[in-house]
Amino acid sequence: MILDYQIELLVKHLAGDYGWMLLIAFAALTFKNIITRLVEGIMFFIGSDYQLDDVVYIDGTKKVRITRQGITKTTFYVYNTKRKLIIRNDKLPHLMLEKSLPQNGDSHEDH
Repeated sequence: MILDYQIELLVKHLAGDYGWMLLIAFAALTFKNIITRLVEGIMFFIGSDYQLDDVVYIDGTKKVRITRQGITKTTFYVYNTKRKLIIRNDKLPHLMLEKSLPQNGDSHEDH
C-alpha cells in the first residue's frame, strides 16, 4: 500500500516536472512529417518540369493531363476512365512520370 502510494507520487512528480518535455517531443515528431510533406510539395509546385495541361504517363501506362497544381496536391484527368486523380505532391517524386517532348521543333503536346 505504501509502495503504491510512493509510485503514484513519483509518477505525478515526474509528469508535472517533465510532462511538458514529453508534450513538446510528441508535437515535434508529429509535425516533422507534415513539414517534410509540405516542403516536398512546394518543391514540386515551384519546379518547372511540369505545367498545367501537360500530358504525362504515370508508370508508363496511365495517360493523364495535369488539370490543377496546388501547393500540397496535383489533380490529373485520367483519359481511359474519364475520372480525376488527386495525388499529394510529396508522392509525385516517387512515381515514374513520363512526359512527351516536342520533336523537330514541334511545340504541340500529345493530346
